[in-house]
Amino acid sequence: VLSIALLGVQWRRREAFWPRYGGLNCQMGGTMPSRGPIQRPSGDGTGNFRIGCRYSHMNYDDSIVFPGQPGRAHLHVYFGNTGSNAFSTAQSLLTSGNSTCDGGTSNRSSYWLPAMIDAGNRAVVPAGMGVYYKSGYQGIEPQEISPTFPNGLKIIAGDARATGPQSVAPVSWECRATGERSAAIPACPQGSYLQGHVEFPQCWDGINLDSPDHQSHMAYGRNGGCPASHPVALPDITLNIDYVVGAGGTAGWRLSSDMYSGPGGYSLHADIITAWDPAISSQWLNNCTRQNADCGVGQISDTQMLIF
Repeated sequence: VLSIALLGVQWRRREAFWPRYGGLNCQMGGTMPSRGPIQRPSGDGTGNFRIGCRYSHMNYDDSIVFPGQPGRAHLHVYFGNTGSNAFSTAQSLLTSGNSTCDGGTSNRSSYWLPAMIDAGNRAVVPAGMGVYYKSGYQGIEPQEISPTFPNGLKIIAGDARATGPQSVAPVSWECRATGERSAAIPACPQGSYLQGHVEFPQCWDGINLDSPDHQSHMAYGRNGGCPASHPVALPDITLNIDYVVGAGGTAGWRLSSDMYSGPGGYSLHADIITAWDPAISSQWLNNCTRQNADCGVGQISDTQMLIF
Protein backbone atom coordinates (compact mmCIF):
# COMPACT_ATOMS: atom_id res chain seq x y z
CA VAL A 1 0.00 0.00 0.00
CA LEU A 2 1.36 3.37 -0.97
CA SER A 3 2.06 5.70 1.91
CA ILE A 4 1.68 9.41 1.24
CA ALA A 5 3.94 10.22 4.18
CA LEU A 6 6.72 12.34 2.72
CA LEU A 7 10.06 11.31 4.13
CA GLY A 8 13.66 12.43 4.00
CA VAL A 9 14.82 14.45 1.06
CA GLN A 10 11.36 15.05 -0.41
CA TRP A 11 10.13 16.76 2.76
CA ARG A 12 13.28 18.85 3.08
CA ARG A 13 12.81 20.05 -0.48
CA ARG A 14 9.30 21.16 0.29
CA GLU A 15 10.45 23.10 3.35
CA ALA A 16 13.14 24.76 1.25
CA PHE A 17 10.58 25.69 -1.42
CA TRP A 18 7.80 27.18 0.69
CA PRO A 19 9.60 30.01 2.51
CA ARG A 20 10.11 31.71 -0.86
CA TYR A 21 6.37 31.77 -1.51
CA GLY A 22 4.83 32.15 1.93
CA GLY A 23 3.77 28.59 2.78
CA LEU A 24 0.87 26.28 2.11
CA ASN A 25 -1.50 27.76 4.70
CA CYS A 26 -0.68 31.35 3.88
CA GLN A 27 -3.76 33.44 3.09
CA MET A 28 -1.89 35.97 0.98
CA GLY A 29 -2.68 36.76 -2.59
CA GLY A 30 -4.15 39.58 -4.57
CA THR A 31 -2.67 42.25 -6.80
CA MET A 32 0.19 44.70 -6.71
CA PRO A 33 1.46 47.40 -9.10
CA SER A 34 3.10 45.88 -12.17
CA ARG A 35 6.76 46.42 -12.97
CA GLY A 36 5.88 47.98 -16.32
CA PRO A 37 3.40 47.80 -19.18
CA ILE A 38 2.45 44.60 -20.95
CA GLN A 39 4.76 43.59 -23.80
CA ARG A 40 2.97 44.39 -27.06
CA PRO A 41 3.42 42.80 -29.54
CA SER A 42 4.36 39.47 -28.00
CA GLY A 43 6.95 38.82 -30.68
CA ASP A 44 5.45 35.63 -32.07
CA GLY A 45 1.82 36.56 -32.76
CA THR A 46 0.48 34.75 -29.68
CA GLY A 47 -1.24 35.97 -26.53
CA ASN A 48 0.11 34.71 -23.21
CA PHE A 49 -0.83 34.91 -19.54
CA ARG A 50 0.96 32.75 -16.97
CA ILE A 51 0.70 32.01 -13.27
CA GLY A 52 2.73 29.97 -10.83
CA CYS A 53 1.01 27.46 -8.54
CA ARG A 54 2.44 25.68 -5.52
CA TYR A 55 1.72 22.21 -4.23
CA SER A 56 -1.39 22.10 -2.05
CA HIS A 57 -2.22 18.54 -0.95
CA MET A 58 -2.76 14.92 -1.94
CA ASN A 59 -5.76 12.60 -1.65
CA TYR A 60 -7.44 9.62 -3.31
CA ASP A 61 -10.36 11.71 -4.61
CA ASP A 62 -11.57 12.91 -8.01
CA SER A 63 -14.57 15.25 -7.94
CA ILE A 64 -15.06 15.01 -11.72
CA VAL A 65 -14.86 11.25 -12.32
CA PHE A 66 -15.93 10.06 -8.84
CA PRO A 67 -17.94 12.93 -7.29
CA GLY A 68 -18.94 12.35 -3.68
CA GLN A 69 -16.90 9.14 -3.46
CA PRO A 70 -13.83 9.80 -1.28
CA GLY A 71 -10.99 7.33 -1.65
CA ARG A 72 -12.26 5.93 -4.95
CA ALA A 73 -9.48 7.28 -7.19
CA HIS A 74 -5.74 6.73 -7.48
CA LEU A 75 -3.58 9.14 -5.50
CA HIS A 76 -3.78 12.71 -6.84
CA VAL A 77 -1.63 15.77 -6.24
CA TYR A 78 -3.43 19.12 -6.13
CA PHE A 79 -2.60 22.73 -6.92
CA GLY A 80 -4.84 25.78 -6.48
CA ASN A 81 -7.87 25.43 -4.20
CA THR A 82 -6.68 24.05 -0.86
CA GLY A 83 -10.07 22.52 -0.03
CA SER A 84 -10.51 20.45 -3.19
CA ASN A 85 -11.78 16.93 -2.50
CA ALA A 86 -14.36 14.37 -3.64
CA PHE A 87 -17.23 16.60 -2.54
CA SER A 88 -16.07 19.76 -4.31
CA THR A 89 -18.48 21.44 -6.70
CA ALA A 90 -18.14 24.48 -8.91
CA GLN A 91 -19.97 26.53 -6.29
CA SER A 92 -17.94 25.27 -3.33
CA LEU A 93 -14.68 25.99 -5.12
CA LEU A 94 -15.79 29.52 -6.02
CA THR A 95 -16.81 30.37 -2.46
CA SER A 96 -14.41 28.48 -0.18
CA GLY A 97 -10.82 27.38 0.26
CA ASN A 98 -7.59 29.29 -0.04
CA SER A 99 -5.39 29.02 -3.12
CA THR A 100 -1.75 28.14 -3.76
CA CYS A 101 -1.71 30.02 -7.09
CA ASP A 102 -0.67 33.58 -7.89
CA GLY A 103 -3.55 35.87 -7.03
CA GLY A 104 -4.59 33.82 -4.02
CA THR A 105 -8.36 33.52 -3.72
CA SER A 106 -8.91 35.44 -6.94
CA ASN A 107 -8.20 32.04 -8.51
CA ARG A 108 -9.80 29.21 -6.56
CA SER A 109 -9.64 26.87 -9.56
CA SER A 110 -8.60 23.31 -8.77
CA TYR A 111 -5.89 21.59 -10.80
CA TRP A 112 -4.94 17.96 -10.17
CA LEU A 113 -3.03 15.07 -11.68
CA PRO A 114 -1.78 11.61 -10.66
CA ALA A 115 0.91 11.64 -7.98
CA MET A 116 4.50 10.82 -8.87
CA ILE A 117 5.85 7.76 -7.06
CA ASP A 118 9.59 7.17 -6.68
CA ALA A 119 11.50 3.88 -6.69
CA GLY A 120 11.01 3.61 -2.93
CA ASN A 121 7.21 3.74 -3.33
CA ARG A 122 7.04 7.25 -1.88
CA ALA A 123 5.02 10.15 -3.26
CA VAL A 124 7.19 12.93 -4.64
CA VAL A 125 6.09 16.48 -3.81
CA PRO A 126 6.30 18.64 -6.97
CA ALA A 127 8.55 21.68 -6.84
CA GLY A 128 5.78 23.74 -8.44
CA MET A 129 3.62 24.19 -11.51
CA GLY A 130 3.35 26.81 -14.21
CA VAL A 131 -0.06 27.39 -15.82
CA TYR A 132 -0.34 29.00 -19.25
CA TYR A 133 -3.56 30.58 -20.56
CA LYS A 134 -2.53 31.29 -24.14
CA SER A 135 -3.72 31.82 -27.70
CA GLY A 136 -2.31 31.39 -31.18
CA TYR A 137 -2.14 27.61 -30.85
CA GLN A 138 -4.39 24.77 -32.08
CA GLY A 139 -5.12 26.93 -35.16
CA ILE A 140 -6.91 29.63 -33.15
CA GLU A 141 -5.90 33.29 -33.32
CA PRO A 142 -5.94 35.55 -30.22
CA GLN A 143 -8.93 37.60 -31.37
CA GLU A 144 -10.98 34.40 -31.83
CA ILE A 145 -10.85 33.60 -28.10
CA SER A 146 -14.12 34.19 -26.22
CA PRO A 147 -14.16 37.51 -24.31
CA THR A 148 -15.59 35.75 -21.25
CA PHE A 149 -14.14 32.81 -19.32
CA PRO A 150 -16.63 30.27 -17.90
CA ASN A 151 -16.49 29.21 -14.26
CA GLY A 152 -17.39 25.67 -13.23
CA LEU A 153 -16.00 24.23 -16.46
CA LYS A 154 -14.64 20.72 -16.00
CA ILE A 155 -11.81 19.74 -18.35
CA ILE A 156 -9.71 16.59 -18.62
CA ALA A 157 -6.63 16.09 -20.78
CA GLY A 158 -4.68 12.88 -21.31
CA ASP A 159 -5.65 9.22 -20.83
CA ALA A 160 -5.55 7.78 -17.31
CA ARG A 161 -5.83 4.26 -18.74
CA ALA A 162 -2.96 4.53 -21.22
CA THR A 163 -0.52 1.62 -21.14
CA GLY A 164 1.63 2.85 -24.01
CA PRO A 165 2.69 6.15 -25.57
CA GLN A 166 0.02 8.80 -25.95
CA SER A 167 0.30 11.45 -28.60
CA VAL A 168 2.97 13.90 -27.51
CA ALA A 169 0.63 16.79 -28.42
CA PRO A 170 -1.54 16.78 -25.27
CA VAL A 171 0.90 15.13 -22.80
CA SER A 172 4.65 14.62 -22.64
CA TRP A 173 7.67 14.48 -20.34
CA GLU A 174 10.94 16.39 -20.49
CA CYS A 175 14.23 16.12 -18.67
CA ARG A 176 15.10 19.79 -18.56
CA ALA A 177 18.80 18.97 -18.66
CA THR A 178 18.39 17.79 -22.26
CA GLY A 179 15.17 19.47 -23.44
CA GLU A 180 14.02 16.35 -25.28
CA ARG A 181 10.36 15.36 -24.91
CA SER A 182 9.12 11.79 -24.56
CA ALA A 183 5.94 9.84 -23.85
CA ALA A 184 7.46 8.06 -20.82
CA ILE A 185 9.41 9.47 -17.88
CA PRO A 186 12.96 9.99 -19.19
CA ALA A 187 16.19 9.23 -17.33
CA CYS A 188 17.03 12.46 -15.52
CA PRO A 189 20.12 12.78 -13.30
CA GLN A 190 20.20 13.76 -9.65
CA GLY A 191 19.83 17.49 -9.11
CA SER A 192 18.05 18.10 -12.41
CA TYR A 193 14.37 18.79 -13.07
CA LEU A 194 11.80 16.46 -14.57
CA GLN A 195 8.89 18.34 -16.15
CA GLY A 196 5.50 17.00 -17.19
CA HIS A 197 3.46 18.84 -19.84
CA VAL A 198 -0.33 18.65 -20.19
CA GLU A 199 -2.23 20.65 -22.83
CA PHE A 200 -6.03 20.86 -22.53
CA PRO A 201 -8.60 21.04 -25.34
CA GLN A 202 -9.67 24.64 -25.84
CA CYS A 203 -12.79 24.35 -28.01
CA TRP A 204 -16.03 24.31 -25.99
CA ASP A 205 -19.56 23.46 -27.14
CA GLY A 206 -20.65 26.71 -25.44
CA ILE A 207 -23.43 25.02 -23.45
CA ASN A 208 -22.28 22.21 -21.16
CA LEU A 209 -19.82 22.63 -18.30
CA ASP A 210 -19.42 18.85 -18.20
CA SER A 211 -20.54 15.79 -20.18
CA PRO A 212 -21.24 12.14 -19.28
CA ASP A 213 -17.75 11.07 -20.37
CA HIS A 214 -16.26 14.36 -19.06
CA GLN A 215 -14.71 14.99 -22.47
CA SER A 216 -17.37 15.36 -25.20
CA HIS A 217 -18.17 19.00 -24.32
CA MET A 218 -14.59 19.93 -25.23
CA ALA A 219 -12.44 19.40 -28.33
CA TYR A 220 -8.97 20.25 -29.55
CA GLY A 221 -8.59 22.87 -32.25
CA ARG A 222 -7.04 21.98 -35.56
CA ASN A 223 -5.31 24.00 -38.27
CA GLY A 224 -8.69 25.38 -39.27
CA GLY A 225 -9.55 26.39 -35.70
CA CYS A 226 -12.42 25.05 -33.61
CA PRO A 227 -14.81 22.49 -35.15
CA ALA A 228 -18.42 23.51 -35.79
CA SER A 229 -19.57 21.19 -33.00
CA HIS A 230 -17.44 23.12 -30.48
CA PRO A 231 -17.49 26.71 -31.76
CA VAL A 232 -16.42 28.61 -28.63
CA ALA A 233 -12.66 29.10 -28.43
CA LEU A 234 -11.29 29.34 -24.89
CA PRO A 235 -7.67 29.89 -23.86
CA ASP A 236 -5.27 27.05 -24.53
CA ILE A 237 -4.50 25.94 -20.95
CA THR A 238 -1.19 24.14 -20.46
CA LEU A 239 0.27 22.80 -17.20
CA ASN A 240 4.02 22.44 -16.72
CA ILE A 241 4.76 20.43 -13.56
CA ASP A 242 8.28 20.37 -12.13
CA TYR A 243 9.90 17.71 -9.93
CA VAL A 244 13.38 17.95 -8.40
CA VAL A 245 15.24 14.71 -9.09
CA GLY A 246 16.93 13.17 -6.05
CA ALA A 247 19.54 10.47 -5.52
CA GLY A 248 19.22 7.63 -8.00
CA GLY A 249 17.68 9.83 -10.67
CA THR A 250 14.26 9.01 -12.09
CA ALA A 251 14.93 5.26 -12.39
CA GLY A 252 11.83 3.41 -11.17
CA TRP A 253 9.62 6.50 -11.07
CA ARG A 254 6.01 6.02 -12.10
CA LEU A 255 2.59 7.64 -11.80
CA SER A 256 -0.07 6.45 -9.36
CA SER A 257 -2.25 5.80 -12.44
CA ASP A 258 0.35 3.62 -14.22
CA MET A 259 -1.38 0.22 -14.12
CA TYR A 260 1.04 -1.71 -16.31
CA SER A 261 4.61 -2.98 -16.35
CA GLY A 262 7.21 -1.02 -18.26
CA PRO A 263 8.39 2.60 -18.37
CA GLY A 264 6.49 4.94 -16.07
CA GLY A 265 4.50 7.98 -17.10
CA TYR A 266 2.40 6.78 -20.03
CA SER A 267 -0.85 7.51 -18.15
CA LEU A 268 -0.14 11.21 -17.61
CA HIS A 269 -3.39 13.19 -17.44
CA ALA A 270 -4.82 16.14 -15.53
CA ASP A 271 -8.12 17.70 -14.49
CA ILE A 272 -9.30 21.27 -13.96
CA ILE A 273 -12.43 22.85 -12.49
CA THR A 274 -12.33 26.58 -13.23
CA ALA A 275 -13.13 29.04 -10.42
CA TRP A 276 -11.77 32.53 -11.18
CA ASP A 277 -12.96 35.86 -9.83
CA PRO A 278 -14.55 37.25 -13.03
CA ALA A 279 -13.15 40.73 -12.37
CA ILE A 280 -9.64 39.24 -12.52
CA SER A 281 -10.09 36.70 -15.32
CA SER A 282 -11.65 39.33 -17.60
CA GLN A 283 -8.49 41.41 -17.29
CA TRP A 284 -5.93 38.74 -18.19
CA LEU A 285 -8.26 37.35 -20.82
CA ASN A 286 -8.83 40.62 -22.66
CA ASN A 287 -5.47 42.29 -21.97
CA CYS A 288 -3.27 39.26 -22.60
CA THR A 289 -4.75 36.11 -24.12
CA ARG A 290 -7.03 37.81 -26.64
CA GLN A 291 -4.27 40.18 -27.73
CA ASN A 292 -0.93 39.85 -29.48
CA ALA A 293 0.64 40.40 -26.07
CA ASP A 294 2.96 38.70 -23.59
CA CYS A 295 1.98 39.35 -19.98
CA GLY A 296 4.82 37.39 -18.44
CA VAL A 297 3.95 35.77 -15.10
CA GLY A 298 0.97 37.17 -13.24
CA GLN A 299 0.54 40.48 -15.08
CA ILE A 300 -3.12 41.22 -15.81
CA SER A 301 -2.93 44.83 -17.06
CA ASP A 302 -0.43 47.58 -17.71
CA THR A 303 -0.65 48.59 -14.05
CA GLN A 304 -1.47 45.41 -12.05
CA MET A 305 -0.11 41.94 -11.49
CA LEU A 306 -1.12 38.99 -9.32
CA ILE A 307 0.94 38.05 -6.28
CA PHE A 308 0.97 35.13 -3.87
